[in-house]
Amino acid sequence: MSTDVTWWVRVADSVRAAGRGEAPIEEPVRMLRDGLGFDCAALIGRQRTLASSRQPIIVNLDYPTEVADFIATTHAFECAGHRYAIERRVALRFIDLPFDVRDTITYQEALRPCGFHEGITLPLGRYTGSHPRPAFVAMSSLHGRALADDARLALTMLAAELAGLAAPQIRPDPESADVVVHVSPGRVEPRLGDSAESPLDASALRRVATLLSPGSPPLRFRRRGDDGQWWSIRADAGGDGVLITLRRTDPPAGLTPRELDVVGLVSRGWPNDEIANALGISVRTARSHVESALIKVGVANRTALARAAWERGLDSWDAVRCARVTVARSHE
Repeated sequence: MSTDVTWWVRVADSVRAAGRGEAPIEEPVRMLRDGLGFDCAALIGRQRTLASSRQPIIVNLDYPTEVADFIATTHAFECAGHRYAIERRVALRFIDLPFDVRDTITYQEALRPCGFHEGITLPLGRYTGSHPRPAFVAMSSLHGRALADDARLALTMLAAELAGLAAPQIRPDPESADVVVHVSPGRVEPRLGDSAESPLDASALRRVATLLSPGSPPLRFRRRGDDGQWWSIRADAGGDGVLITLRRTDPPAGLTPRELDVVGLVSRGWPNDEIANALGISVRTARSHVESALIKVGVANRTALARAAWERGLDSWDAVRCARVTVARSHE
């Protein structure tokens, strides 16, 4: 097994590259599995809420689907071996448990039927009982050789960097996300793709993040970039910041950017004079945009336009911003 210092440096570089969106998230997980001599590996994300019934599977390398699901549910919430590992925040092998691993629910119901004889759990965060359960890496092997102590130590020291890949908010879907950015106080971190392609610069991304707080529903809106490319954007609040996912999309019903602003405010029940005032246009122009939008969206009136906007995600950053500013002022 290639567990010398140079190999660990390569693994750490792979983790950082995946965190920047320059490599698939499964790449460093695969390096760990293969280099440390395991047969299967999974990266399980952090629980989104305390009421969640499962933790998301970010990466699954060769675990049978039912076993991976078991690890993300029963193992993560009920297994005494897993609980022992996350309370100590170190990589734990079967032989490190103060009880016989064969007595655990995970071994009896998932690992033994698959022929696994050794494994390791690497917690990726702290769990005190009052916060969402941390993410973790699980690896299993068909052989019975326990991981060497030095590799176990190195793996534990890598946990902090691996944790950056494991939040459920940052799970990239290659078919639905082109750019993923995580915004936290003082930091704008690319997670997937090239953030320079985003229609929102770092300052705008921070402004989006300020509109969300933990527990807030996601923000969804469209925006056209300077190159004419339209983007569908979603912002989700988490305990440690806001994840903003951007996907290239087709023009929304043929609407211009300003027509989309107007439609977004119409969907919130705003009359033309308030729309005009918020967007800095005349009432006549606002009315003209509404009339054009009715034709392009193919509806007969403002009520139908508002319903279509909600159903088809016809909203814009300027409409979101104007609406949030208005709400904030009303609470002053």
